[in-house]
Amino acid sequence: MRRLAILLARQSWVRKLAMSTPVVREVAWRFVGGDDLASALAAIRLLNARGINGSLNLFGMHVHDRGEAIAAADEIVESLRRIHSDGLDSHASVKLTKIGMDIDEGLCRAQLARILDCAAEVGIFVRIDMEESAYVERTIHLFEEMLDRYGSETVGAVIQSYVRGHTDDMDRLILRGARIRLVKGGYREQADVVFRRRADIDASFDRDMEVLLRRGRDPAIATHDSRAISRACAIQAAIGLDKDAFEFQMLYGVRPELQAALVRDGYRVRCYVPYGGPWLGYVIGSLRRIPGGAIRRMASRGRRRPKTA
Repeated sequence: MRRLAILLARQSWVRKLAMSTPVVREVAWRFVGGDDLASALAAIRLLNARGINGSLNLFGMHVHDRGEAIAAADEIVESLRRIHSDGLDSHASVKLTKIGMDIDEGLCRAQLARILDCAAEVGIFVRIDMEESAYVERTIHLFEEMLDRYGSETVGAVIQSYVRGHTDDMDRLILRGARIRLVKGGYREQADVVFRRRADIDASFDRDMEVLLRRGRDPAIATHDSRAISRACAIQAAIGLDKDAFEFQMLYGVRPELQAALVRDGYRVRCYVPYGGPWLGYVIGSLRRIPGGAIRRMASRGRRRPKTA
């Protein structure tokens, strides 16, 4: 059913119908910061008021038009300036295929450098998102190049625990002082490339989590899994790591009660807030991370989208 829903979400007529349907849009605004930057910043402002930090992301992947890639980088630069001028506590997350990786690596490098030049100027941290396995090597190579140029205070990376053979990359980046966001992994890949069994994915994530908490620099543990979160808290306590020496990261709108509980317990929490563009496939992916009863309550209650600043 999930694969069917994602397949339908890729059909342009389905996207147009869903995105213009009020009930669908009402549910979507629980997971999406809005259609535009002003709406997304308003969402982050509300998160900050609840003690939760943001990670702003401009929707979209696999851009094949040069002008669109440059425009995306322009938008990200503007978002960095607005985060700074509005005094918000937020990072930015960037997908390399959004800014030209599928067109030309030189174009992508130039757009990323523009973004990081601005990030360094205004003091906002940028995380380079990890995409499908075909992009892992190129993404890490470009990240390391930018790490040498801008330092770990400006740019960080993502490691996916379900990718086979990822530990060499993680160990190398830890030794280099990189700031890593650890995720289980979100793309459907072949079994020879990634772990497919839930038990294998969880075991890999648990091992990586302990390594990162023990040896990493300002690690970010990205999960909605209560079991994994409890394990991270147990490791943190066992090794004497301060609660504010790492952070949990979750998706905007997913398990907000768990996010609030972690904040009350003194942990740092950051929400990934996407905005703009075609959001239907993303929303479907977010829904599967929520217990069914919570989805039914969401659909029945309704909520207004945040007002723009």
